[in-house]
Amino acid sequence: MMRLLAVVALTAAELCPPCFRLQNALHGNRTRQSLRWLHVPKTGSTFQNTVFHWACPGLPHRAGYGPGATPIRFAKLYDGSQLNRTLCDRDVDQTLPGHKPASMDRVDDTVAMFRRPAQRILSAFRDRKHADGFQDRDKAPNWRDLNASGYARHPGIAGCTTRMLLGAKCAHVHQKSEETARATNEAARGGGLPVAKATAVVRRLAFVGLQERWADSICLFHAMLGGAPRKIEFVVAHSRRRRGRDAPLVPAPYDEGRLDGFVDAADEAVYAEAARVFEANLRRFAPDCVS
Repeated sequence: MMRLLAVVALTAAELCPPCFRLQNALHGNRTRQSLRWLHVPKTGSTFQNTVFHWACPGLPHRAGYGPGATPIRFAKLYDGSQLNRTLCDRDVDQTLPGHKPASMDRVDDTVAMFRRPAQRILSAFRDRKHADGFQDRDKAPNWRDLNASGYARHPGIAGCTTRMLLGAKCAHVHQKSEETARATNEAARGGGLPVAKATAVVRRLAFVGLQERWADSICLFHAMLGGAPRKIEFVVAHSRRRRGRDAPLVPAPYDEGRLDGFVDAADEAVYAEAARVFEANLRRFAPDCVS
């Protein structure tokens, strides 16, 4: 099991660089009553630690998900549609477990992490060819034998982030209703995904983080939305990654050569917009952090 820092509660000033100006960050400074987490697969499951600690100041500092955490199932904190008011005084839409797509009437309160598409696809491939939304009939007969390049090129795999921003599942499936069909029908016909609509959603999100800049993203989250950061929020890891005393808190990148030149064009455009929004928010909320 990966070793983290001691159990002591660290202050915001100790967790984030001074340029984020979180020295006096308290849970009373939160700017919203509720959030919704858009969890795109393989962008960092440990971001739930940030979202739920934001809503629940009564949680023990090390309670959370992932290596080094005192395990807690955040889904168990709900009393009906609201979070338990003994521990929580804000709400998070119930999107656990799994990967629920964006809700168009909650975009302005939605927070999300983004990851470079090639890295996200390779991570999904390593996670038993993760394809949230697929049914068995969606998988080619040779699905089990696909290498990383073949997996990336399999119909319905690329464009995961784009689809989820438009209200559909990560992996394209046979449509079950007109409402679901509208979000992904163009891609089903081979006409490409409506990237402009997805990037417009990115610009409306309450928070945009980058998995590759995890620590800066966590600090920026609190600079924008308030709340006191916890040490447990700064670990990004997946259970299938190597763990151990010397394992890094942020995983090393995968070898993208395994994709044989494949480019997820839709998600690359979405990621570029997410990176632009992230940098703009960094300049606005933590200008001294911009070199």
